[in-house]
Formats: sequence, structure tokens, C-alpha cells
Amino acid sequence: MALLTAVVAVSVTLHAQGAGAEGPIVLQTRSGVREAGLNGAAVALVGDAGAVFNNPAGIATIRHIGLEAAYFQAPFDAYQTVGAFAWRLGQFNFGAGVKYFDFGTEPELVPDPATGGVAGAPTGATVGASEFLGVGSLIYRFGMIAFGGSAKLVRQRVADITQKGVSADFGLAVAFFDIMALGFSVQNIRGNWDSQSDLAMPRLTRAGFTMNYVDPQETFRLLSILEVQWPEGRGTRLVVGLEGGVVVGGVGLIARSAYGSRPTGSDRSALTYGLSLGLARLSVDYAYDPTDLLGDASQRIGVRLTL
Repeated sequence: MALLTAVVAVSVTLHAQGAGAEGPIVLQTRSGVREAGLNGAAVALVGDAGAVFNNPAGIATIRHIGLEAAYFQAPFDAYQTVGAFAWRLGQFNFGAGVKYFDFGTEPELVPDPATGGVAGAPTGATVGASEFLGVGSLIYRFGMIAFGGSAKLVRQRVADITQKGVSADFGLAVAFFDIMALGFSVQNIRGNWDSQSDLAMPRLTRAGFTMNYVDPQETFRLLSILEVQWPEGRGTRLVVGLEGGVVVGGVGLIARSAYGSRPTGSDRSALTYGLSLGLARLSVDYAYDPTDLLGDASQRIGVRLTL
């Protein structure tokens, strides 16, 4: 608890340093399906490859190799795909992740020379927009404590216009065996490091913990999660959630739900829901958000594998 108090104090100081725009969609949408079911609370979730997007130190408890993939169908023909990989080598862990958001395409319209706008007639061609996020992580683990960072690249394309953003994340995780975990991360430290780009990459500071109330190696599962988020330029956000279920012989069903305070100026759902079907070391995940970042109900599906 003393450690958690210290990281909260640091995060409040960081939050007071400035404000910024919300940034690209690919930085705001949830990466993992388990994270989506828990309303974005993931800084203290350890042991999954997808932790590289939220708290890179979370991959430290992976025994050998972790893999994760997810798919999200957005409104109209937009979609998001996610992939993550983590590998443990002694006291070091290496991770990588990619996230791609495609906004779809629309008909290109004829330019209007008089107004500088468009005349409304299609040219026969189409224009599209997409965003890409790539993350590479290096973590060092000493006993129960793990810390490290990630380098990240964001690329935004709208028609023929492309912008790039470069930044880094710092993460800290303390895992008390399978009982409890503390997590702290600062994402997009000092914003966009590319001085030639106008792409906003606002800082996000997060602190949280998870608690298992029963031995996760036994039949019954019950886990709680608490996370506090300090988005740059917006109000503090609190998320509380629960996971529970039954696993017999490596096969089981885990349900989850979380309540999260709405970000400033947002109509996002306060409650989200999710399910996981466990098949030995493979987990098939599903999440439902009644009103997501884009204003519609969303469903996500993904898989996690740990070896």
C-alpha cells in the first residue's frame, strides 16, 4: 500500500504538468478484449502479451511465451485488429504489439474551384483513412518487482496525407505470487517526440491493483480490479471491476464486468461486460460495450495463449 500511495503521488504531479488533445483513435480504443470487458482497467493485469499496450511490465510474469490477438468491428465498414507477442529470457522480457484501425473508404468528390470545397459529384475513386500503432518493450524482473519501458510509433493516414508520432511508455508491476498485483504506468511520456509532426499524443498516467480472493489454480475464480486514470487535460477516471467463474480440468468459463466513471465530455457506457472460455492455456475472449468511444454498441472477440 505504501508503494501504491507513492505512485499515485507521482502520477498526480505528472498530471498537473499540462493538457493536450485527445489524440488518434488508435491510442484511445481498447487493445485487448479482456481490457474492454473491464472498462479499460488493465494496468495491473499481468501475464498476458497484450499488457505491452497498457503497462509493459505486465508481461514479466509470462513463463515462456505469450500471444494475443483481437478483432473489433466498428460502425459502418471500420474495424480494428490487434496482435501482441511476449517472450521471457531469464530476468528479461521482450514484447511487441501492433494495432491497426481502418476507418473504411468513401467516394472521392469533385473539387469545387469556386469555394475550395467539393461539388458533390463522385470522381469514381475512393479515399480512406487508417491509423497504425507499433510498440516494442523491454522489461527487467527482480523478484516480485518488474519495470521497463516501451518505444512506440503511431502513423495516421487520411487520403494522401500522413502524419507520424513517436513516444515512449514506462511501466512498473509488483506481483505477489498469484494473490495480488500492483501496476503503474505513464504512457506517451512528454507527448509526441517528432517535432515535425502536429499529431497529438497526450500523456496517460495509470495506477491500480488486482486481488485474487481464491487460489487461481483451483476450481473457483474470483478477482477484483481497481484502477485510477489521469488523462492529460481531462478529469480523473476511476474503474472498479470483478471477474469470476469456474474452471474444471483446464476448461472453464469466466465472466467479468466493470463500472467506470465517464471521461470528461464523453457519453461512453459506465458498465461493460465480458466472457472468457478457457481451454487449458488458450483463452477465447468476448466483450460487449453498450456505448463505446465511437458512440455505438460494440462487440469484440480475441484469443490469448500462454506457454
